[in-house]
Amino acid sequence: MASGEGAGAGVGWEAAVRAEVGAVAWWDDPDSADLRARFKAFTGQRSDWPQPTVLFWKDLLLRVARRLRVCSAPAHLVTSAWFARPGGLTPLCLPQVLEEMRADGDILLKSELIDPSSRSLHQLVRRVSLMAIGSRRSVSQEDILVFKLLVEERAADIARQLSDSHWTSTCVVTISKFNSFFVDREDAHVALCFLTQYGKARYLSGRKQDPIEGVKFVLTASQVPAVSKLDHDTLHLVWTEEKLQGQLDVLDRRWEISRRRALASFKSGDKQAAYRYVRQSKLFSQSRSRCTQLLERIEEVISLIASAESNKKVYEAIQIGILAMKDNNVSIDEVSIHMKEVDELVAAQREVDAVLESVPLQSLDDEGDIEEEFSKLEAELQDDIPHIHVQEPMAPSNEESPDEEVESLSHNMSSIRLEPI
Repeated sequence: MASGEGAGAGVGWEAAVRAEVGAVAWWDDPDSADLRARFKAFTGQRSDWPQPTVLFWKDLLLRVARRLRVCSAPAHLVTSAWFARPGGLTPLCLPQVLEEMRADGDILLKSELIDPSSRSLHQLVRRVSLMAIGSRRSVSQEDILVFKLLVEERAADIARQLSDSHWTSTCVVTISKFNSFFVDREDAHVALCFLTQYGKARYLSGRKQDPIEGVKFVLTASQVPAVSKLDHDTLHLVWTEEKLQGQLDVLDRRWEISRRRALASFKSGDKQAAYRYVRQSKLFSQSRSRCTQLLERIEEVISLIASAESNKKVYEAIQIGILAMKDNNVSIDEVSIHMKEVDELVAAQREVDAVLESVPLQSLDDEGDIEEEFSKLEAELQDDIPHIHVQEPMAPSNEESPDEEVESLSHNMSSIRLEPI
């Protein structure tokens, strides 16, 4: 099933388009000049394409897909179904808009992505074939469109949600957990192909006799590291944890149902049935207890693995620091002295901050207090700074205006006689 082709999806398209277009009269009027101007095909010359119309369809297409919570969609649905109006009127310019978006890198084709679940040899051949293709072919109606911006937005949202329960830079989740962030499995698979191809995720596969699929997801802006044996062990533990959690939920429901049935049978006078349901509830309670203990042990092991990974990174950082110290001929004693100086500066700064916070803001209520403080400060400065006598120039008795001074200076300069030596 292609992405977005589920049962009842047509209603979703119409509601999403209506919500994004808004209450505009021309959208429901097939004879409207505005509608026909936006729906008509472009000319053969790209320079003649109306830029406002191109931007209108680019923005509307992404907003509708975002409202539908899809990261990909079949091309034939986008061009023929999403924006179809009564009477079979469809936007004839959408194929050109899709080509423009593809040229700008806003959309990709699923056929251009590499399936990470395929074998390594197949992936290598696929990479070589994609590199060998010099020119891009046009978008066909059978293609699956991948909206790059929406995949990146969904990846950022997944990282935010997983960061709430993981304090490391990467995490390993099962494929079912990864699929739960998307509308369907096809949409999740397309996003996984995109993220693995651009280094934001890695696909993991478990043992052959017990296939377990998972995703190593990066929670930061960096590239995801290579898959290690520890990642496979973590995947198996996470998969077991999800299975136990599901089994625990089933036991909780059955335990609750047994209790209700026992109470209903007791009220109706059927003591034998009530006794049987009470025994069932006790068995379910014992199973819940054992399942909870196993689940807690697995969670503890996963936490220890995450802590060990963090300690490993700290150890590597320490080793890098020691190597840098050796390269720059810096001893441990010098580092300790500098660290001690930094601690003293930080402590002094905290004392200053504490003193400033303890001083009331309204300690100087009127201008008299302020003038008194300035007078004290001026007296202290005069005591500390030695007195330096500066002889001021004598002011002329009869002050002249600036124009008269300039005229007098000009007259004196002209009266000077320069004679040869």
